[in-house]
Amino acid sequence: MKTLYRYISYELLKLVLISFLLFLFVILVDRASTIAETVLGQGVSFFEFLSVLMKGLPAFFGIVIPISFVISVIVLFVQMENNNELVALKSCGVSVKQISLPVLISGVVFSLFSFYSLMFLAPKSNVAMKKELEELLKKKITMSITPKNFSSNFPGVTFYVEKVFPQKGLIENFMVSLQKKSELLTIFGKKGTLRTAGDTVFLDIYNGSAQLINWKKPEEFKLLNFKDYTVELYRFSKKEKFSAEKYKTLFQLIKDSSVEGKTELLKRVCLSLSPLIVGILAFSVAVSLPRGSMGAGIAFGLLLIVVYYVIYTVSKKLAVKMGAPSVALLPDVLFGILSAAGYYGAVKEKISFNTGLRW
Repeated sequence: MKTLYRYISYELLKLVLISFLLFLFVILVDRASTIAETVLGQGVSFFEFLSVLMKGLPAFFGIVIPISFVISVIVLFVQMENNNELVALKSCGVSVKQISLPVLISGVVFSLFSFYSLMFLAPKSNVAMKKELEELLKKKITMSITPKNFSSNFPGVTFYVEKVFPQKGLIENFMVSLQKKSELLTIFGKKGTLRTAGDTVFLDIYNGSAQLINWKKPEEFKLLNFKDYTVELYRFSKKEKFSAEKYKTLFQLIKDSSVEGKTELLKRVCLSLSPLIVGILAFSVAVSLPRGSMGAGIAFGLLLIVVYYVIYTVSKKLAVKMGAPSVALLPDVLFGILSAAGYYGAVKEKISFNTGLRW
């Protein structure tokens, strides 16, 4: 039996890894297009963009793990049925219950991994990605100045620049106009450096001149010449405090007594148990399908995933709306009942499917 368990465990692990990377790649491509539209531009390199993507990936582990496990269970056991391996095992006296042991153990292992991902990796990933996105957005806004064109990246600030070096934050032969209430400050400079300190964008100017006019008192017009001058261009809004539930780890959620906090905790627990619960149902269906039903098996697996996530999404909204966090556990309760009934029928060999689909 040890040889059989090692074989099933190895094949299952291999399929889960392939599925995990495939689904993660699909999510990565989708996220890449969205993030690229947001941050890519002058001053933001491809490696900085890639860094944001990599920091955001762990946030999806908790979702991708259940999907990969369910699909892998169905593919493995339908394939074993197609190769007459299940028939051979049963003829040797190996029961469906014994065959299911590696699946049950793997389900527990992947549920634990999913739990860790949802409770710790995902919140930290969300925070890290959000912080870096904020910094890149600042950098993009600061450096997205078009040479030899008028650019207005900040409210009340207009640039005209002959040369721009985004990676260095350097501009040459430029004019910048700052409108503040009734005052207009126009600065001409040969060289300048754009930099961000905290939440504020500064422009350091070397060898320039400035014209200051107050429209209420035009007779007080001033003309200044200077070697070094620093002007504050823009102050960003204060940084996010990451107080939303999605940014909180397990221990922070335990301390959160609000309905939203309790719901977030229970919905993560619910999702983390899905590899085991939905995996058992997938196994029960897979060993009951006729030979050549790979297409039907995969379609059924995808249907399970879709139905689960629809119930999962609806239940967590209902939990907050009704003020009853325990409602967030509804998907696992429903699928737990189905899995128990399906597993009992599969072990007793009382269920079978005639799909009519053989791919």
